[in-house]
Amino acid sequence: MKKEEIRKEFFKLKIKGFSYSQCRRILKAKYGFEVVIRTLKRWIKRLDTEDWDLIDKSRRPKIIHYKVNQNVENQVISLRNKTGWGCEKLHHYLPHLDVSQITIHRILQKYSKCRETKNKGKQKKWIRWQRKHPNSLWQIDHTDEQNKFNCYTLSVIDDCSRYSIALVKLNRVTTDAVTHILDGLIKEHGTPKQILSDNGGAYGLNSKHSRFDRWCKRRGIHHIRTKVHSPTTNGKVERLFKTMDDELEFCNNDLEAFRMRYNHFRPHSSLKNKAPAEVYFAFHRLF
Repeated sequence: MKKEEIRKEFFKLKIKGFSYSQCRRILKAKYGFEVVIRTLKRWIKRLDTEDWDLIDKSRRPKIIHYKVNQNVENQVISLRNKTGWGCEKLHHYLPHLDVSQITIHRILQKYSKCRETKNKGKQKKWIRWQRKHPNSLWQIDHTDEQNKFNCYTLSVIDDCSRYSIALVKLNRVTTDAVTHILDGLIKEHGTPKQILSDNGGAYGLNSKHSRFDRWCKRRGIHHIRTKVHSPTTNGKVERLFKTMDDELEFCNNDLEAFRMRYNHFRPHSSLKNKAPAEVYFAFHRLF
């Protein structure tokens, strides 16, 4: 006999005037249901205070934590080996696994796939800023050191969208080389309103009348310089270099393959996990 039916019989007995002790003995003798008097009193109280259908509420937990199986782990590690991404970006691309970002992080830890963070435990406060429209500001910089092919890497990135406009290898970073590359980018993407650079020689050092500044004025571009020894001002392009160091090997060390994946497939946390190309080419951001 179902529990709600026994409760119904108990309430009938109480209506007829039986005491709790008598109800308890009758339920045991007639239905084989043993119950303490305290429980019977609780039933009465609940019936008086609630709109109760005499059925117990489900004890099923709201969140059920399923054990991660080997298939889930294999999919996470497979994508990690192909991309080099962390748990946040892997979680964005693996919604069908129905596992949390923390679970993915634990899987990466289990297989020793987590990169060590040099600034772990160090809290730093940065002033975050970005332009509202694409081509409002381009950030430009090159790597401090040459790579194994004795080349520098010049990077141009759009501030609003983080879209990598160019990644170019250069034997020497000169004003002529930089302006030649920028002329080609302007033909393809349009003229930016401003360009942000550091105080390197190719960008005119501290002079406001350098060849690079004169080139900017001829094209109607306002040249902005970062403060001396303040790389965080040009932080978006600096962060791109860090990403390039971490993930270039997963693109067969091909800069253009990396740039294509970075722009069109890699979710960016600062863009609400959109790829930079989604923001750079968004029609509503042009106005």
